[in-house]
Amino acid sequence: MAWGHVSIARVLLLGLATPFASAADSKKDGIAFEEIQKKTVYTGNATEPVLSSRPTDKWWKSNVCQGSYCVYTNLRIANRRGLVLVTKPDEYNKVERIEAYLERADNKWEDDSLLAETEILEKGLGLTAKQPIRRGKPLSSWSPVLLVHKDLFEDVVKKKERTRLLEAAINYLPDDTRAAFNRQRNRPGNNAGENPRSIEEILYAHPFEVDLGAGYRQEHSSKHYINYPEVALFQHDCRPNVAFYIDQHLQHRITVARKVAEGEELSIAYIDPFLPRKERSDWVRRFRGSNRPCPCMACTGNNKPSQLKKSDKNLAEINSIKAELKNHDSKKVTVSLIDRYVKLMQEEKLQAKYAEAWELAALNYNYLGEDKKAKKYADLAVQAGIVEGGKDSNDVVAMRVFASDVKGHYSYRYTLKRRGIKEPGN
Repeated sequence: MAWGHVSIARVLLLGLATPFASAADSKKDGIAFEEIQKKTVYTGNATEPVLSSRPTDKWWKSNVCQGSYCVYTNLRIANRRGLVLVTKPDEYNKVERIEAYLERADNKWEDDSLLAETEILEKGLGLTAKQPIRRGKPLSSWSPVLLVHKDLFEDVVKKKERTRLLEAAINYLPDDTRAAFNRQRNRPGNNAGENPRSIEEILYAHPFEVDLGAGYRQEHSSKHYINYPEVALFQHDCRPNVAFYIDQHLQHRITVARKVAEGEELSIAYIDPFLPRKERSDWVRRFRGSNRPCPCMACTGNNKPSQLKKSDKNLAEINSIKAELKNHDSKKVTVSLIDRYVKLMQEEKLQAKYAEAWELAALNYNYLGEDKKAKKYADLAVQAGIVEGGKDSNDVVAMRVFASDVKGHYSYRYTLKRRGIKEPGN
C-alpha cells in the first residue's frame, strides 16, 4: 500500500472513524443537521433551506454553515482529488476564479523511488532518503484539499460549533482524499485511531497559510489555513533539509535545500527557524502532538549545553546583523560584518533560508563597492531562490537582473557615495 505513491516499508492503517452526535443530541443545543452520504453533519439554524444533500461535480454550497462561514465543495477539481472550503462567500468566489489552474495540478511525488516512509524517533511517521539526493531536486507538488478562513477561530467562539463545521467539510471529500487527510490525525507514539488529532490541531501542526486577498482592494482579512495531507509526512526540524513554497495557484512545492544522505530524514520547518530556541521548542511541544519539546539537533544540541549556547548566540547575532543589512542607511555595515553574516548562516545550516540571506549579502556588498562578491552572492541568491520560491518568482527575476550588471545597478557604491567616498581614479 502507498500514500501518494511513496514506497513504504511497513503496513499502514488509513482513515479514522469520526463520531457524530445523534439527531436527538443536536436538538439539545439548537443545531440543525442533515444526512450527507450516510454521515451526519451539522448546519447552523440561520442557514437558508437545504436544496440538496449531496455535493455535485462542480462548485457547490452545502448550506452547512455557522454564522457567515459555510462549507463549499468541488469533488471533481484536480483530477477528482477534490477541495473543500470553510469560508465566507466572497472568499469562495476568489478560489473559484483560479479553478482552471487547480485543474492542472501535478499532485505527485516527483520520484517515489527516492523516498521511504519510516517511523522517526520522537516524531512519528516520516520520510527518509533511500539514496543520496542532490540539492535542488524537486520532491513533490500538491494541490490543497482544505482551506479554512483564519477568522473562523475568533468569530465562532464555541469550539464545538467549529468542530462540527470542520468535520462536515472533511466528510465531503472523495474517499481516497478523506483517507489521506485522516492519516494526519495520528499522534506520535499512538496507534492509529488512538486519541486522534482534531482538525484544528492538524491545521495548527501544519500551519501553512495563504492570503486570498492579494491583489484585491479590501479592508478585511483573506488569510486562510491551507492543508496538503501528503506534506504531513515531512516531520519538523528547525534546521530542515528541504524547502517549500506555495505558488500563485495554491500548489505546494517541495525541493531539497541541501544534499541528503542515504537513510537521512527529510524534514521541513513548520515554524520560523530564526525564532529563539525556547519559542520553537515550546511551539513543537504545544502543536506537534507529542507534548515534548522539539527533538531536533538545533534544539537539543546533542545533549551538549555548550553547543546549544553557541547556537543560541549565533542565531541572535544573525538576527541582529540582518536588521542592519535591511537598513540601507545603517552606519554599522562593513564588509567584515557581511562576511560574518554569511559564515553564521552556513554554520547554523540554514540552507532552506539562504535566498533572502544571499540577496541581502549581494546588495550590501554592492553598497560598499564589492562588485565581485556582489555578483557571487547574487548568483547564489538566484539558485537558492529557485529552491525556495520557484524559477519565476519575483526575487529570482530581480536577482537575475542584478547579477547581469552589478555595477549598473542602483545599489553599486550606494553607501560609499552617501559617505562621500569617491571611486578610485575619480
